[in-house]
Amino acid sequence: MLQSPARAGVGRLEIEPLMASTVPEVARFLAAFDDGKPHSSAIGDDAPAIERHLRWLLLDNPLTTATSPHGLCLRNGFGAIAGLLLAFPAAFRLGEQRLLGIGSGAFCVEPQAKTFGFYLFKRHLTWPGYAFFFSTTCNAHSGALWRALGASAVPDCDVEYVLPFDAGVVLPAFVAGRTTSPLAIAGARLVGRCANPLLRRAGRASAGLSTARSRDWEKLAELSRRHRPREWLTNERSAAFLQWRYGVGSPNAAADICVFRDRRGNEGWFALADTRRGNGHPIHGRLLLDATWPRDRMTFNDVLAAVFGFAARRADALYFRPRPGVDYRAGGRWIVRRPMEPASVFAIAGKGRTSLDLAGLDLVSADGDSAFGVRG
Repeated sequence: MLQSPARAGVGRLEIEPLMASTVPEVARFLAAFDDGKPHSSAIGDDAPAIERHLRWLLLDNPLTTATSPHGLCLRNGFGAIAGLLLAFPAAFRLGEQRLLGIGSGAFCVEPQAKTFGFYLFKRHLTWPGYAFFFSTTCNAHSGALWRALGASAVPDCDVEYVLPFDAGVVLPAFVAGRTTSPLAIAGARLVGRCANPLLRRAGRASAGLSTARSRDWEKLAELSRRHRPREWLTNERSAAFLQWRYGVGSPNAAADICVFRDRRGNEGWFALADTRRGNGHPIHGRLLLDATWPRDRMTFNDVLAAVFGFAARRADALYFRPRPGVDYRAGGRWIVRRPMEPASVFAIAGKGRTSLDLAGLDLVSADGDSAFGVRG
């Protein structure tokens, strides 16, 4: 255990593994921890709700074993938790290889123990038997720690794309983020409303696609296996994983999961969650959590067309993150590229492993723990 000299109000600090029996205490710590940022609406702020989420993330994970790490906690000299870093296993595929990684989330350390967050993080990266470590919800502080320990940001993780469904809502919200001028905002609303017929015309490409909700985990897993891009390091998406990630008890249980098919019989699927954006000019958005499609027979534009046909009548915009091998410029002038500072996705190869090709790491929004984000 890492130990430190006694400090006022802290005492001797020790790092220890986070065990299943510690989950209720961790939930109470997270409920009381105040970093000035609200929890995700997916779980709420009370300890029982947080504990249910932790049991889902750490204990119900189909890859969890008796020796799987649940993370690390930092205890002060009085035995109380002063910091923690959650960890959960994830299986990935690259060609014929199956590789295990560790995802992390909810990194938070109390102010009086802030210095020791570095050692907590460093210890986390020493778990044996894992090909790489990653997080999809980093902020500026945790991103700096990842970099200090040799990790790198995944390419384009500071970018988000937006496809408006209702430009009369989205455009004034964008303009309001840059100016408070009522005239400019009203003008943007007018321009957006005039653009909506063109948007709907562009979305008519979905007429050749049929879309239906599905919770057939075996079918979704088979489509993922069949259409997995073998050159990218991507999540295994087994039936057990998909049921855990989107089924009862998951924060994504309310997500819309749909199978889409074109006239030639080519099939794929996508998963959408609700998201609220905009400051004073709210946007009801849909977040693309994941998508699988036959890349040799369909384009990402087909995926967008299927999503447009399914979601455009009930939402204002679609938000999605870049993925390797996808040219979003081919989607036309309606797709807006937005910078999202700071970099949010970091990864590093496990100890003794060869360097990780981050350009080929295909992490989607559903691969991380977005309920808490990363704190500290």
